Amino acid sequence: MTRTMKLVLLLSLMVAGTAGATGPSSMEVKLTPLAAKKGAVLFRTRYTVNREGAHRFMTVEFGWLVVDAGGGWKEVPHRTVAEPPSPVSAEEDTRAWAELKRADAEFKAPLDWKAPPESLAGLLREYGFTKKDAVARNAGAGTVTWSPKELCQGKRCTTPCRQRTLHEWRSGDVDPVAEPQKPIQALFVHSGLAVFHNKYNEENNQGAFFTEPVKEKEEEDRNPGIEMHDVMAICVLPR
Repeated sequence: MTRTMKLVLLLSLMVAGTAGATGPSSMEVKLTPLAAKKGAVLFRTRYTVNREGAHRFMTVEFGWLVVDAGGGWKEVPHRTVAEPPSPVSAEEDTRAWAELKRADAEFKAPLDWKAPPESLAGLLREYGFTKKDAVARNAGAGTVTWSPKELCQGKRCTTPCRQRTLHEWRSGDVDPVAEPQKPIQALFVHSGLAVFHNKYNEENNQGAFFTEPVKEKEEEDRNPGIEMHDVMAICVLPR
Protein backbone atom coordinates (compact mmCIF):
# COMPACT_ATOMS: atom_id res chain seq x y z
CA MET A 1 0.00 0.00 0.00
CA THR A 2 1.45 3.37 -1.03
CA ARG A 3 1.88 6.30 1.41
CA THR A 4 -0.93 8.20 -0.36
CA MET A 5 -3.32 5.27 -0.04
CA LYS A 6 -2.45 4.92 3.65
CA LEU A 7 -3.14 8.63 4.20
CA VAL A 8 -6.53 8.45 2.45
CA LEU A 9 -7.46 5.39 4.52
CA LEU A 10 -6.45 7.15 7.74
CA LEU A 11 -8.48 10.25 6.90
CA SER A 12 -11.50 8.10 6.02
CA LEU A 13 -11.30 6.35 9.39
CA MET A 14 -11.01 9.70 11.18
CA VAL A 15 -14.09 11.05 9.38
CA ALA A 16 -16.06 7.89 10.12
CA GLY A 17 -14.98 7.96 13.76
CA THR A 18 -16.07 11.55 14.35
CA ALA A 19 -19.27 11.53 12.28
CA GLY A 20 -21.29 10.08 15.14
CA ALA A 21 -19.70 12.20 17.86
CA THR A 22 -21.65 15.12 19.22
CA GLY A 23 -21.06 18.29 21.20
CA PRO A 24 -23.24 21.31 22.00
CA SER A 25 -25.75 22.33 19.32
CA SER A 26 -24.97 25.74 17.89
CA MET A 27 -26.13 28.57 15.67
CA GLU A 28 -23.93 31.23 14.08
CA VAL A 29 -25.02 34.31 12.13
CA LYS A 30 -22.71 37.04 10.84
CA LEU A 31 -23.92 40.36 9.41
CA THR A 32 -21.44 42.74 7.81
CA PRO A 33 -22.75 46.22 6.85
CA LEU A 34 -21.68 47.37 3.41
CA ALA A 35 -23.71 50.45 2.44
CA ALA A 36 -26.61 52.68 3.47
CA LYS A 37 -28.90 54.85 1.38
CA LYS A 38 -32.29 56.49 1.92
CA GLY A 39 -32.83 54.70 5.23
CA ALA A 40 -31.92 51.23 3.93
CA VAL A 41 -28.79 49.27 4.90
CA LEU A 42 -27.11 46.54 2.85
CA PHE A 43 -25.42 43.64 4.67
CA ARG A 44 -23.34 40.64 3.74
CA THR A 45 -24.54 37.52 5.57
CA ARG A 46 -23.23 34.16 6.77
CA TYR A 47 -25.52 31.57 8.41
CA THR A 48 -25.07 28.07 9.80
CA VAL A 49 -26.94 25.87 12.30
CA ASN A 50 -25.66 22.65 13.86
CA ARG A 51 -28.76 21.23 15.53
CA GLU A 52 -27.21 17.96 16.68
CA GLY A 53 -23.83 19.32 17.73
CA ALA A 54 -22.24 16.94 15.24
CA HIS A 55 -18.46 17.02 14.79
CA ARG A 56 -18.57 17.17 11.01
CA PHE A 57 -18.94 19.71 8.23
CA MET A 58 -22.29 21.53 8.35
CA THR A 59 -23.97 23.53 5.56
CA VAL A 60 -23.05 27.24 5.48
CA GLU A 61 -25.17 29.81 3.63
CA PHE A 62 -23.85 33.13 2.32
CA GLY A 63 -26.04 35.95 1.07
CA TRP A 64 -27.19 39.55 1.17
CA LEU A 65 -29.68 41.39 3.33
CA VAL A 66 -31.35 44.80 3.01
CA VAL A 67 -33.14 46.22 6.06
CA ASP A 68 -34.78 49.58 6.62
CA ALA A 69 -36.23 51.33 9.67
CA GLY A 70 -39.71 51.13 8.14
CA GLY A 71 -39.76 47.36 8.58
CA GLY A 72 -38.49 46.31 5.16
CA TRP A 73 -36.46 43.08 5.20
CA LYS A 74 -35.14 41.34 2.10
CA GLU A 75 -32.81 38.32 2.07
CA VAL A 76 -31.10 37.19 -1.15
CA PRO A 77 -28.95 34.01 -1.30
CA HIS A 78 -25.47 34.15 -2.80
CA ARG A 79 -23.70 30.84 -2.22
CA THR A 80 -24.31 27.67 -0.20
CA VAL A 81 -21.49 25.36 0.79
CA ALA A 82 -23.46 22.17 1.37
CA GLU A 83 -22.80 19.36 3.80
CA PRO A 84 -21.37 16.38 1.90
CA PRO A 85 -23.71 13.37 1.57
CA SER A 86 -23.39 10.70 4.25
CA PRO A 87 -21.36 8.55 4.58
CA VAL A 88 -18.77 11.18 3.71
CA SER A 89 -15.42 10.26 2.22
CA ALA A 90 -12.17 11.97 3.13
CA GLU A 91 -12.01 13.51 -0.36
CA GLU A 92 -15.53 14.98 -0.09
CA ASP A 93 -14.84 16.33 3.38
CA THR A 94 -11.59 17.96 2.22
CA ARG A 95 -13.37 19.46 -0.80
CA ALA A 96 -16.12 20.97 1.37
CA TRP A 97 -13.63 22.60 3.75
CA ALA A 98 -11.62 23.99 0.85
CA GLU A 99 -14.76 25.46 -0.72
CA LEU A 100 -15.74 27.01 2.62
CA LYS A 101 -12.28 28.55 2.96
CA ARG A 102 -12.72 30.25 -0.43
CA ALA A 103 -16.24 31.42 0.45
CA ASP A 104 -15.07 32.83 3.80
CA ALA A 105 -12.23 34.68 2.08
CA GLU A 106 -14.75 36.28 -0.28
CA PHE A 107 -17.02 37.13 2.68
CA LYS A 108 -14.18 38.98 4.43
CA ALA A 109 -12.80 40.73 1.34
CA PRO A 110 -13.87 44.25 0.31
CA LEU A 111 -16.78 44.27 -2.11
CA ASP A 112 -15.81 44.84 -5.74
CA TRP A 113 -18.32 47.57 -6.59
CA LYS A 114 -17.21 47.67 -10.24
CA ALA A 115 -17.91 43.97 -10.73
CA PRO A 116 -20.34 42.87 -8.00
CA PRO A 117 -21.55 39.26 -7.81
CA GLU A 118 -24.55 38.50 -10.01
CA SER A 119 -26.57 37.60 -6.90
CA LEU A 120 -26.15 41.18 -5.63
CA ALA A 121 -26.74 43.07 -8.88
CA GLY A 122 -30.54 43.06 -8.53
CA LEU A 123 -30.42 44.60 -5.04
CA LEU A 124 -28.00 47.28 -6.20
CA ARG A 125 -30.36 48.25 -9.00
CA GLU A 126 -33.44 48.13 -6.77
CA TYR A 127 -32.04 50.25 -3.95
CA GLY A 128 -29.45 52.27 -5.85
CA PHE A 129 -26.50 51.38 -3.63
CA THR A 130 -23.11 52.45 -4.99
CA LYS A 131 -19.58 52.68 -3.64
CA LYS A 132 -20.36 56.25 -2.54
CA ASP A 133 -22.87 54.80 -0.04
CA ALA A 134 -20.33 52.52 1.65
CA VAL A 135 -20.36 52.61 5.46
CA ALA A 136 -17.82 51.68 8.12
CA ARG A 137 -18.46 48.32 9.80
CA ASN A 138 -18.32 49.98 13.21
CA ALA A 139 -20.33 53.12 12.41
CA GLY A 140 -22.15 54.29 15.54
CA ALA A 141 -20.75 51.43 17.61
CA GLY A 142 -21.50 51.68 21.32
CA THR A 143 -24.16 54.38 21.01
CA VAL A 144 -27.02 51.91 21.68
CA THR A 145 -27.22 49.14 24.30
CA TRP A 146 -29.59 46.20 24.69
CA SER A 147 -30.48 44.02 27.66
CA PRO A 148 -33.51 41.92 28.63
CA LYS A 149 -34.65 44.92 30.68
CA GLU A 150 -34.29 47.80 28.22
CA LEU A 151 -33.00 49.27 24.97
CA CYS A 152 -31.05 52.49 25.51
CA GLN A 153 -29.97 55.19 23.09
CA GLY A 154 -27.73 57.28 25.27
CA LYS A 155 -29.80 58.16 28.34
CA ARG A 156 -33.09 57.47 26.57
CA CYS A 157 -34.32 53.96 27.42
CA THR A 158 -37.37 52.04 26.26
CA THR A 159 -38.62 48.46 26.52
CA PRO A 160 -36.22 46.01 24.87
CA CYS A 161 -36.83 45.28 21.21
CA ARG A 162 -37.10 41.73 19.96
CA GLN A 163 -33.98 41.27 17.85
CA ARG A 164 -34.39 39.79 14.39
CA THR A 165 -31.91 37.86 12.29
CA LEU A 166 -31.79 35.64 9.18
CA HIS A 167 -34.58 33.21 8.30
CA GLU A 168 -36.98 34.93 10.73
CA TRP A 169 -35.18 33.81 13.89
CA ARG A 170 -35.90 36.26 16.72
CA SER A 171 -34.64 36.80 20.24
CA GLY A 172 -36.65 34.97 22.87
CA ASP A 173 -37.82 36.06 26.30
CA VAL A 174 -35.17 36.17 29.00
CA ASP A 175 -36.11 36.80 32.62
CA PRO A 176 -33.89 39.74 33.66
CA VAL A 177 -34.29 38.76 37.34
CA ALA A 178 -33.50 35.06 36.96
CA GLU A 179 -30.78 35.69 34.36
CA PRO A 180 -29.27 39.13 35.09
CA GLN A 181 -27.01 40.35 32.32
CA LYS A 182 -24.86 43.33 31.55
CA PRO A 183 -26.14 45.34 28.57
CA ILE A 184 -24.45 44.55 25.27
CA GLN A 185 -23.32 47.40 23.05
CA ALA A 186 -24.32 47.69 19.42
CA LEU A 187 -21.60 46.92 16.88
CA PHE A 188 -23.21 49.16 14.25
CA VAL A 189 -25.85 51.90 14.41
CA HIS A 190 -27.07 53.62 11.25
CA SER A 191 -30.28 54.62 9.49
CA GLY A 192 -32.48 53.78 12.48
CA LEU A 193 -31.00 50.28 12.92
CA ALA A 194 -28.73 48.74 15.53
CA VAL A 195 -26.79 45.48 15.14
CA PHE A 196 -25.96 43.43 18.23
CA HIS A 197 -23.65 40.44 18.68
CA ASN A 198 -25.28 37.91 21.01
CA LYS A 199 -23.20 35.18 22.65
CA TYR A 200 -25.61 33.04 24.64
CA ASN A 201 -24.87 29.69 26.25
CA GLU A 202 -25.46 27.90 29.52
CA GLU A 203 -22.41 29.41 31.24
CA ASN A 204 -21.80 32.88 29.81
CA ASN A 205 -24.82 34.83 28.59
CA GLN A 206 -24.02 38.00 26.67
CA GLY A 207 -27.19 38.94 24.86
CA ALA A 208 -30.19 36.91 23.76
CA PHE A 209 -30.96 33.36 22.73
CA PHE A 210 -33.05 32.91 19.58
CA THR A 211 -36.30 31.15 18.83
CA GLU A 212 -37.30 29.53 15.56
CA PRO A 213 -40.35 30.56 13.52
CA VAL A 214 -43.10 28.03 12.85
CA LYS A 215 -45.30 27.84 9.76
CA GLU A 216 -48.60 27.79 11.62
CA LYS A 217 -49.55 31.40 12.36
CA GLU A 218 -51.50 30.37 15.46
CA GLU A 219 -48.39 29.01 17.15
CA GLU A 220 -45.65 31.01 18.81
CA ASP A 221 -42.03 30.74 17.79
CA ARG A 222 -40.51 27.63 19.33
CA ASN A 223 -37.33 27.13 21.30
CA PRO A 224 -35.33 24.68 19.16
CA GLY A 225 -33.04 23.74 22.03
CA ILE A 226 -29.92 25.29 20.49
CA GLU A 227 -27.31 25.45 23.25
CA MET A 228 -24.84 27.98 21.85
CA HIS A 229 -25.98 31.16 20.08
CA ASP A 230 -23.32 33.26 18.34
CA VAL A 231 -25.72 35.52 16.52
CA MET A 232 -25.65 38.99 15.05
CA ALA A 233 -29.15 40.44 14.95
CA ILE A 234 -30.95 43.72 14.32
CA CYS A 235 -33.22 46.06 16.24
CA VAL A 236 -35.23 48.83 14.61
CA LEU A 237 -34.77 51.82 16.91
CA PRO A 238 -37.77 53.74 18.28
CA ARG A 239 -38.09 57.18 16.78
